[in-house]
Amino acid sequence: VAYFEKMKVKIASICFVGIVLIGILILRQNLNGVLHKRNTMVCPDTRLEHKDEKNLPLIYGITSTYKRHVQIAELTRLSQTVMHIPMFHWLLTEDAHSKTSLVADFLNQSKLSYTHLFIKNNLTSGIVKDLNTRNNALHWIRKNVQPSTNAIIYFMDDDNTYSLRVFDEIRKTKRGSAWPVGLAGGLLHEGPIECKDGKAVRWNVHWWPQRTVPIDMAGFAVHVKVLFEKPTAEFTDRPDIESGFLESLGFNRDNIEVNYCKDVLAWHTQTKAPVVVE
Repeated sequence: VAYFEKMKVKIASICFVGIVLIGILILRQNLNGVLHKRNTMVCPDTRLEHKDEKNLPLIYGITSTYKRHVQIAELTRLSQTVMHIPMFHWLLTEDAHSKTSLVADFLNQSKLSYTHLFIKNNLTSGIVKDLNTRNNALHWIRKNVQPSTNAIIYFMDDDNTYSLRVFDEIRKTKRGSAWPVGLAGGLLHEGPIECKDGKAVRWNVHWWPQRTVPIDMAGFAVHVKVLFEKPTAEFTDRPDIESGFLESLGFNRDNIEVNYCKDVLAWHTQTKAPVVVE
């Protein structure tokens, strides 16, 4: 009898220790969960989503591109941005005598809405290296888009960097709008830096401050209706190509729309050419 009593006590002690250990493990697991929640920021989905996408203004993103080692890498990065943008059509203009299979295959695999154009730029003379490709896209719009279309044009260099938020600013464009661009004009950010009631109050400019509209190519958008109002407006071969184009459309610092100038939403980044041993 004494033996069985001792065994009962021993078993009870083992069970008690087991229950305590299980309790400790459960408590530790719960504590880790609490600490994880305290140290983890859960961010909402920041993709551009609109309830009524079909009623959004269409954005024509115009990109000039030319053959080089980083071409497809640049276009891939850019496509990974625009793939999140609803109501977007990409006008990709190649600096070439004909469409290259490399770019054609890339566009086909991208599953984006696009038009593949080509024209050869004049690289032997002049200041602007991509004058023909930009104007070729403008010619396509005037030929294929109705003047009454609610659409906005935005020029997107293939080596630039764009926040998704800039496309919401683009859609606010009534005629022509502008915003600051990072790493442009010899400054951390160039363009309007103070705005009120849809107009620029103050501009941040270093290079050629006398420009009519001192802005980088990534810092403005134009509604297509303005292109048809000014049927001869195009890019010309001058150092301030952006300002010259906006001038030809009738814009200046006083009448261009500036709805947002708090943060930089586009950057004039540049990719270093790689050294490739072939």
